[in-house]
Amino acid sequence: MATFDRRAFLLSSLGVAGAVVLGGCSGGDRSERRSTRPATSVDMSSLEPAPRPTVRLPGGAFGFPSPFAYAAGIGYYQMSLLYDTLLWKDATGRLLPWLARRFERSDDGSTWTFELREGIRWHDGRPLTPEDVVFTFEYSADQLVSPVVVARPDGVAGVRAMGGRTVEIRLEEPAVTFPERVAGALPIVPRHIWSSVDDATAAQDTELLVGTGPYRLESYEGDGEPLLYSASDDYFLGPPFVERVEMAEVGDAFTALLADEIDAGGSLEVEGVRPATLAPFLADDSFEVIEEEGAFTFPLYFNLAKGGALADVRFRRACARAIDTGDLADRLAGGNALPGNPGFLPPTNPFHAEVEQYRFDRDAAERLLDDAGYRRPSRDATREDGNGEPLRFELLFPNTLAPLAELVTGALEAVGIELNTKAVELGPQLFASKVTGAYEMAITLYPGPSAPGLNGDPDYLRTIYSSRVEPGLDHADGYVDPELDDLAARQRSTFDRDERKRLVAEMQRIVARDVPVLPLYYSTVFLVYRRAVLDSWYFTPGGFPVGVVNKQVFVTGVPSGTEIRPTE
Repeated sequence: MATFDRRAFLLSSLGVAGAVVLGGCSGGDRSERRSTRPATSVDMSSLEPAPRPTVRLPGGAFGFPSPFAYAAGIGYYQMSLLYDTLLWKDATGRLLPWLARRFERSDDGSTWTFELREGIRWHDGRPLTPEDVVFTFEYSADQLVSPVVVARPDGVAGVRAMGGRTVEIRLEEPAVTFPERVAGALPIVPRHIWSSVDDATAAQDTELLVGTGPYRLESYEGDGEPLLYSASDDYFLGPPFVERVEMAEVGDAFTALLADEIDAGGSLEVEGVRPATLAPFLADDSFEVIEEEGAFTFPLYFNLAKGGALADVRFRRACARAIDTGDLADRLAGGNALPGNPGFLPPTNPFHAEVEQYRFDRDAAERLLDDAGYRRPSRDATREDGNGEPLRFELLFPNTLAPLAELVTGALEAVGIELNTKAVELGPQLFASKVTGAYEMAITLYPGPSAPGLNGDPDYLRTIYSSRVEPGLDHADGYVDPELDDLAARQRSTFDRDERKRLVAEMQRIVARDVPVLPLYYSTVFLVYRRAVLDSWYFTPGGFPVGVVNKQVFVTGVPSGTEIRPTE
């Protein structure tokens, strides 16, 4: 398994290929960027036959590319070239029939039936069967895998083959998220390969890498080393448009792009890059730059379980008033960001609702603290609670976010709240402290190792705020609101979109009122690619289970559907 350092965290958070994302380019008018998304509806008859390209990407292997041993988002996409799912998402955000030619759900949403395509074979020539699907769900549920394994058969009560090519999946309870989170993400594996493997995570023999996917792995030399994939020309949709995919570490992705060493790239620094970095690509018509707003956020967590002022909503609201989130967006991302929203969903999410905003007002913050009984012994002193204890807290944060932590610390100090900063490496130390609640206040990054994207399905509000969810990296520690818990459960089982939007809007209003978590700002992420090689790149809507490296475009050469672009 790959070492889970800062680089892995950022990559996994975005679900994208190594070094193919640019975060928060500062400066420049948006209208001057060539950042339009590719068309999502393509008339194949209008396209001239094109040569089958080789696509070169930065980043070596992240973990072992089996469905059980890859490392987070980048490892998932590397694995997904070898294995398929029942459904798969394209640039429109819809789930395409992939291994399944059709599917339907019961009226109550608790049972889903999938009919597999005919004639699909594993890379070793044996046919895909419904029994393979049943085995996959049962075997995956039994395996103890790393938390950075993105796809799990969560919420599945049972799976059975129904005869012919049909599989029935019964859920523990109805879940509107099932098609995307499970059917569109869980890779199907061959029973004849994995049934004799007891510990799937430890099994890292390339002979096991037998899938139905569009590519075969020609070269794997270990974690972090280069990968080479070649198209499986007997793929059930037809010979993939991209003939070869090469992945290898590079020093600086921008330099590598300009030197014609890779075909898509960018920066891992989601906190921001300077305008001069993008200038050569914006001035050169051989490159395209695309972007996604509201892709990443930096939440400030208050650990309510610690009690005291942290559990006092008046204190948290005062903190929200004391922090100028618009200024953070401008100063740290050069304006290529949006101010934080206490309802958590960014304004770019289709389920975003208008909620109470804590407009920056230092005097108002001071009054809130005064009225709550947090007095200052003298003008510049740290405030004290009713027991004479100072409002002094430890702020935990990854060392990559030191500038942000410094600004937050200064903002709260100005209203009499003292923060002792504790910077740690992105990785086990940060994750363990957050998951176990061993902190008072913390700044983290979202989405995390296996979380969905900020612009995706809003069910992530449930995993963050519901007290019925097990504590995790993104959970609001100590926060309990029975009404929120009920709304969170109801929205997950509601298939009427309008009703679900109403429920999710109410969830946002509640968490904005209570402020257990304050998103500080939302950064924009960018992708630079070479147009002559592949011209249909896109950010997968919702960013789950992949971000910008979506095999759909490798297979078809176009951003939507399953029909393959003509080739020479």
